[in-house]
Amino acid sequence: MNERLMILSASGGSGHLRAGEALLQAARQRSSACLAEHYDCLDFTSRLFKRFYAESYLHVVNHMPEVWGYLYERTEARTAMKKGALQLFDRLNYRRYLREILKRRPDALVCTHFLAYLSISEELRARGAQIPVFAVTTDFDAHQYWVDPVVMRYYVHTRESAWQLHAKGVPAERIRVAGIPVAAAFSKPLLRQTARRRLELPPRSFTVLILAGGAGVGRVEEVVGHVASVLQHSERRPFSVAVVCGTNAGLKERLERFPFPPNVHARILGFVNNMDEWMGAADVLVSKAGGLTSAEAMARGLPMIVIDPIPGQETRNTDIIVENGAGWKALNLGNLMYKLMRVLERPERLRQARRATRQLAQPAAAATIIADVLKYLRKNPRKET
Repeated sequence: MNERLMILSASGGSGHLRAGEALLQAARQRSSACLAEHYDCLDFTSRLFKRFYAESYLHVVNHMPEVWGYLYERTEARTAMKKGALQLFDRLNYRRYLREILKRRPDALVCTHFLAYLSISEELRARGAQIPVFAVTTDFDAHQYWVDPVVMRYYVHTRESAWQLHAKGVPAERIRVAGIPVAAAFSKPLLRQTARRRLELPPRSFTVLILAGGAGVGRVEEVVGHVASVLQHSERRPFSVAVVCGTNAGLKERLERFPFPPNVHARILGFVNNMDEWMGAADVLVSKAGGLTSAEAMARGLPMIVIDPIPGQETRNTDIIVENGAGWKALNLGNLMYKLMRVLERPERLRQARRATRQLAQPAAAATIIADVLKYLRKNPRKET
C-alpha cells in the first residue's frame, strides 16, 4: 500500500518549515512505499498574500512583541470561527490551495501549522472530503487556534501539553505525546569533543552558542557584548563563542569586527545546515525560546539561557524549560550576565540542567509521528467515493 502524505507548513518563522522537513525526512527513510511531499501551504496562494502573511507576522513579533502577546492571549479565549467578510477573504485566498488538495487526493494531511488546515477546514467538511488531518504542534503549548473538528489526531511534546489541549475540549484519545519533530541528525549520538574537532573549535574551552534566529533579528550585538564581558572576567580560562546570524549578512559583518577579549575564541556564522553539530559542541545556548530551537537543544542535551522570548508561545516555552530545570530565563541583559556567571561559577548547575534537558528530549519525534500516522491509515483505510 502506497500511502500518500501531504506534509504542510506555513512560512512566518522558520520552525514550522523545519518541522515539516523533519517529517518528510522521516517518511522517506521509513518506507519506499510511503509517498510524502512537503509544501508551504502559502505557496498555493498569491505571491502578494504570502509575502503579506509572513512579513506581517515577523514585523509584529520583532518590532511590537507586546502587541503580539496581547493578540495571542485574546485569541486563546475563543474558538477560531470565521464569519462574513473574513470567511469570504479566506475562500478567495485559499481556493487554489483547496483545489490542489482535492486534485491530489492524498491519504492524509500532516500539518505543522494550524493555518494549513484552519484555512480550509470548513470547505473540506462541506465537500465531504474524506482526508484525515493530523496536527503536529511546534511549541510546548497548543494555542486555541490549533483546535478544529477536522483534526483526527494531535501530536504534542509533553504530557502537560496534552493536558492543556484536552482542557480546550479535545478528546484525550485524539492526542499523542510524541515530541516536536527535529531533523534525524539530532537523534544520532555525538560527543562534545568530536563535534568541536569537526568544527575546529578548541577542544577544552567552555563554549557558548548564541542564536539570532533564521532572520538574525533582535538585540544580538548587545547580547554578544554582555556575554563577552562576563567571559573576559572569568578566571583567565579559555572560552569559545559561536554566533549564528542566520540570513542577516549585515549582522554577521558587524560581529566579525567585534573586539572579543583575548581569552575568547570567536566564530561568527551566517545560516548553517549543521545545527546539530553546533549544539553538540556547545556547553550552553543563549537564545530565544522558539519551539524548534528548544526541542533541538533538548535533543542535544544543551541547557538554555533564554533571553527576549516572544510574548505568547515563546514565554510558555520558557516556562516549561525553567520549571523542568532545563535552563534559565534572563530578565534583561544585566540578568543574562548574572545567569551566565552563575553557570560558570557552579558547574554542577550545568550538569543538573543537562540531565533535565535529556528528560524532556524527544529526538525521535518525527519518526514516531510518521509511524503513528501510517498505523492509523492502515487501520482506517479511506473509502473511495
